[in-house]
Amino acid sequence: MKNNYLLVCEDKSTIKEKINELVNSFSKDASISRYDLEENTIDVVLEDLDTYGLFSQKKIIIVENIFTNPKDMLFDNLIKYINNYNSDNLFLMTQNKLDSRLSIVKEMKKNKNLELLELKVDSESYVLKLLKGYKISRDDISLITKLCKDDISRITNECNKLMLYKLNSKEIKREDITNLIVEKLGESDKLLFSLCDYIITKDKKNALLTLRELKKYNIDSYAIIGLMSSQIRLLHQIKVLDSLMYSDNDIVSTLKLKSIYQVKKIKERIYKYSYEDIFSFVKLLASIDLKLKSGKLDSNSAIEMLIINM
Repeated sequence: MKNNYLLVCEDKSTIKEKINELVNSFSKDASISRYDLEENTIDVVLEDLDTYGLFSQKKIIIVENIFTNPKDMLFDNLIKYINNYNSDNLFLMTQNKLDSRLSIVKEMKKNKNLELLELKVDSESYVLKLLKGYKISRDDISLITKLCKDDISRITNECNKLMLYKLNSKEIKREDITNLIVEKLGESDKLLFSLCDYIITKDKKNALLTLRELKKYNIDSYAIIGLMSSQIRLLHQIKVLDSLMYSDNDIVSTLKLKSIYQVKKIKERIYKYSYEDIFSFVKLLASIDLKLKSGKLDSNSAIEMLIINM
């Protein structure tokens, strides 16, 4: 058993169960201190880690929301503590999600004195727990998890919506779910690039189908134009840097992107587009945007009209 743990999970009850398991395995007579970095500061935690308990040599320090203020300079001292930890302490940190771009997260991930536990949640059990007191079939529970793509945050929001909607009857039926929950949009980048592809290649049928899929999620014409513009600009930037022999890592760093994966996915498409295609498409989007803002085009049908008339 290690002395330092980082527990990551969107479900607080799952984290709580794991904490109880670790605490019970450590020491029966240890003193327990709890902190939440949304309310406390990291210096208070560091002080506790570096002092001895009054009634017991063994100490358990539990810190929730450890990365609330990840740029705090005192996090360097936290790493120093983990590197030279007190074996009488059990140090448990929790976070709902990890941002792998943060330097402190990178430091913790590679630290041999720290164990990272990314806890998994059974989506259907989670829905069942949330909807306790409500009548719902097992098939409909599966439908909720499917529509939400097993995203715990979204499942929580949608279940809260369903409970409020059916507060009086306490019975959730299939039609309630299909009426209230719109299936979660998958990779928006992929969908938007597909729409760009279809417009540039003048594939009216698939362009209209893709646009209708986007509109299921209440994305209006302004947003779609903005998103397509940002995607096509990013594709152009990557195309230019790739022609200059930049590595994927260099592209990520230069454009301040989230991951190499994002670069690789876009590079799969850069050879489909000539520079002329890109410039023509940007001009087209700018023209539509201007007509929308000047009232010459109806926002509900602007992109449909572009596709039909292309």
